[in-house]
Amino acid sequence: MNKRAKILFPLILLLAHLLYAQKQIPEIPKLESSDLMFKEFSYIVADNKKNIAAGKMPDLIVFKYTVVDSKQTLIQLAARCNIPYETIATLNCIESSTSSLYGKTLLLPTAAGLFIRKKQGINSLEILLQERYFNSDQSGKYIYYNTDKDEFIFLVNARFTPTERAYFLDSEMRLPINRDSYWISSEFGKRKSPVSGEWKNHNGIDLAAAEGTPVYAIKDGTNALCYENDEVFGNYIILTHDDGALTSVYAHLSKINISMYDSVKKGDIIGYVGSSGMATGPHLHFEIRKDGVPYNPSSSLKLK
Repeated sequence: MNKRAKILFPLILLLAHLLYAQKQIPEIPKLESSDLMFKEFSYIVADNKKNIAAGKMPDLIVFKYTVVDSKQTLIQLAARCNIPYETIATLNCIESSTSSLYGKTLLLPTAAGLFIRKKQGINSLEILLQERYFNSDQSGKYIYYNTDKDEFIFLVNARFTPTERAYFLDSEMRLPINRDSYWISSEFGKRKSPVSGEWKNHNGIDLAAAEGTPVYAIKDGTNALCYENDEVFGNYIILTHDDGALTSVYAHLSKINISMYDSVKKGDIIGYVGSSGMATGPHLHFEIRKDGVPYNPSSSLKLK
């Protein structure tokens, strides 16, 4: 540390504590050793590790940081901050290890542990964490922590169980229909419409199956949009995944099995194959969209 930094560092330390005391979250411009605010963050993290090891409660000061690198993953970010990835994930309600962080302002806690949201969980991981906490004797060390949007219970030095870790790290999508129940009747891309005879872009893939075949959510989803009797798609569902970075579409259903704005778990039955809307026979029209742009589902799912 140079002479100028030695003079400024105690002032930065004091400023961070003053901001936090006034309910203003100190912000880290860069996750670099040359950044004095990041040095302050790292100092508190190291101090908290010593406190926890000595059986003391940590000083839970939280910083914020905006992710500017489109390729930065949660695992990389956690390693840089010397804080477990599950600590950052549970405070920021990050659903999986592959969720995009680009452009997001994250809260970075300075002590290891798990944040249990007091509101009802919206995905499989949060539900598992809440079940574990509320079914425990709750005699461990915890701290109440509030953000502008949510209230949390912070379990000091807690980590994911193997089951919770599996849910978080499992970024694989499941098939929307069981493999032995369909055949591909129309691929993604330019095709001649079987209804109008015109050449058009086909933004999904058609899986022909018997009427009433179950249709499954490919991943944990939130904010389900359910529509009936659309002229083209008939009865259809749109699910949101990975904090809005990914959506999936399930069209021409004979029946919708969920309600508007529901949250679903990967593998939940959300509807049944049909021929509603503009369809020549029973099939599932299935789409995947990244940031609103359709792409070939076969690039993510082994449909054949």
